[in-house]
Amino acid sequence: MMPADKSRMQAGVSDFRTMRASTAVGLWVVVVIAGFLSLVLGTNEPSEPRTIALIAVSVVSTVLGLLVVPLLLRASVTAAARHPLLIALIACAGVTWVLALVPPFAGWAWAFPLVIAGGILSCVVPGWWRAAVPIITLALIFITGALVSHPTGSGSLASSPLATAGLASPADLIVIGTLVLLVFTPLSTVWALQVVLRLDEARQTASDLAVATERLRFATDLHDIQGHHLQVIALKSELAERLLVNQPERSAREIADIREIAKAALEDTRAVVNDYRTVTVAVEVRNAAAVLRSAGIDCEARISAPELSTSVGAVFAIAIREAATNVLRHSRATEAGIALSVVGGEYRLTVSNNGAGALRSGGTGLRGLRERLTPFLGTVQTARVDDVFTLTVRIPVTADSAPVDAR
Repeated sequence: MMPADKSRMQAGVSDFRTMRASTAVGLWVVVVIAGFLSLVLGTNEPSEPRTIALIAVSVVSTVLGLLVVPLLLRASVTAAARHPLLIALIACAGVTWVLALVPPFAGWAWAFPLVIAGGILSCVVPGWWRAAVPIITLALIFITGALVSHPTGSGSLASSPLATAGLASPADLIVIGTLVLLVFTPLSTVWALQVVLRLDEARQTASDLAVATERLRFATDLHDIQGHHLQVIALKSELAERLLVNQPERSAREIADIREIAKAALEDTRAVVNDYRTVTVAVEVRNAAAVLRSAGIDCEARISAPELSTSVGAVFAIAIREAATNVLRHSRATEAGIALSVVGGEYRLTVSNNGAGALRSGGTGLRGLRERLTPFLGTVQTARVDDVFTLTVRIPVTADSAPVDAR
């Protein structure tokens, strides 16, 4: 892994952890604020058994809410829907509101534990229930509160529309507005965290795909390089063996060539590992022609594409190497030709040979070549007429915008 990629991955993990921590802290703050408001705004009544019970159950609901928050930080929050802590939170919050509804109405402030329980429940239910649960919670609070409450103010306020609706003072409006805000806060906060979790999963998937793609690229490069070199080494070794008795000097030259090819194969392999290997069409054509001629094949090579970009040239070089390897491996050729030219707005590479065997399908070399041509909108075609096999590779001239001299 490159240092830059590692740094970006570490930064992503750090951001993810920060997001989870900030979500947990935010939810804890919301729960504490709700519990604090219920105690501060709801305990203005003289101390009596019901008030003490409301305080106790409200405190228990706040503690349960704090304990439930970590359940909302998981990748799959729906598993928390049946967790005992969440069930206990809903039960305690419900008891708190029921106690507050016992006449005389204890006030809207005791609905804070219930809106927190409803808000947290909305985070763990599936589908449209996520929006329905907060609405149902608010409807339950407002309907039951309005039914049991009664005007307690004095003067003109007692006979106002607010009093008729059970809202004794403008302060009640502030409390109810806060209830509406808090019931939707957990859902929005956890939804943002879930989005980040899905993005993290997508990042991990992209990382895995990048590794798989790099492995495929390395395997393809290794096949292209070593398949060609090993085929040539095997051919020259067989030739050197036949010449060893009658033509020892020529056999020695072939062995020297084998040493140079093996050295080149080692260097190419190291270059693939380090990802700095570059090839040019001119060099590859000369090498392919020399190898074919050393195998007794009369090879004619023509290049008339002087302005060929490096990236396109590298693809053509690989195609030439693959074609030369196939000529050596799958034919009894005595003549071959390599031609690269610009025809009708496209680069066209043609490699042909006689003495061709039967057409083969499923080879990894041509399949890898087609994959390399995809980004350039290129095509690969093979044809056989009598015993002449022809490989044609086409790439539009407009496929690459960085032309350089290929020679």
